[in-house]
Amino acid sequence: MKRKVYLFLTLFVLVFSFTSCKVSKNYVAHISKKEEIDDPKTKKVLIFASDDVRVNEFKKTFQKNFPEKKDFSMNYLDVFSEKLHASQVFSKVYVDSLNTTYTSVNKEKVDYVIHFSNFEIANRIEWNHSAGMNMNGVGGMNTTTSVEYCIINVKVEVYDAKTNREILDFVAIGEDSVFLFNFTKTLHKAKERSILHIINYLKSGKISYKKY
Repeated sequence: MKRKVYLFLTLFVLVFSFTSCKVSKNYVAHISKKEEIDDPKTKKVLIFASDDVRVNEFKKTFQKNFPEKKDFSMNYLDVFSEKLHASQVFSKVYVDSLNTTYTSVNKEKVDYVIHFSNFEIANRIEWNHSAGMNMNGVGGMNTTTSVEYCIINVKVEVYDAKTNREILDFVAIGEDSVFLFNFTKTLHKAKERSILHIINYLKSGKISYKKY
């Protein structure tokens, strides 16, 4: 009985230590702010994206879901538009799915323009080392496991449509771990998290989150 209690307490301490020591990570980086976004809830915004997507990893998964790079940027715009509208950061959200440069978009009806570019699909491997325990609750064989993460980086530029000045730019990062070899779900989750990080930064300035 004592051995079982000791084993339970040991496992509890290990799990608690792992969760409580989970560190934070900045998912918004390389921030360059020239001006504040003035009272965004009363302003209209236009979003558009370039088709420059560097697929360094998850190549088969990317090709399966997005046969053309433009398909990815258009999907990013659609999802971002939906979530930005739901967040009520701006009063109205317009999407330009035809143009890929700031000079070519129609800015007459809006106050701000958001441009997405330099998309990058990458990965990282996280290695975990743990000490095993035998039936007596003492040290056993050490084990090493690995987790692969899909990482999506995107450069975000915000322009004042009235002055044509860039007032803010930064890089947003989204990531998710592969679970049960579901690479498609991982890719989409990383994309959605990058979008969440952009919106939260525009809304509250939040850049740091507990590592996923």
